[in-house]
Amino acid sequence: MFKVQREIITISEEKCTGCGDCIPNCPEGAIQVIDDKARLVSDLMCDGLGACLGHCPEGAITFELREAEPYDEYRVMGSIVKQGENTLRAHLAHLKDHGQTEFYQQALSYLRERGREVTRPGRQTQSRQPWAH
Repeated sequence: MFKVQREIITISEEKCTGCGDCIPNCPEGAIQVIDDKARLVSDLMCDGLGACLGHCPEGAITFELREAEPYDEYRVMGSIVKQGENTLRAHLAHLKDHGQTEFYQQALSYLRERGREVTRPGRQTQSRQPWAH
């Protein structure tokens, strides 16, 4: 796979205590605790927006500009939909909040292609409608 220069997280092994506080704040599922340390498990799962940054009590997560596989919204969505509607809604809100229109549209396309419906933010779960622009 080709690589591109982009901002991506890096996790300091020296600073990381393995507490896992960063994991629920990474809706893309790019971080896991392995061998008692948080690890970036896939470049292509990290969107580089830093939702995890402020949740590390040790300051072990930072950005770096480096060669990495390009972020892959379709692959991320494959993981996200398995985690349930709340995670899906959080991920879509995360993309919108960061102005990631292209990734947001890719996510919606992924859902439409699979006939997937999710509850719109602020609506009750009985009122299920597809995400719309």
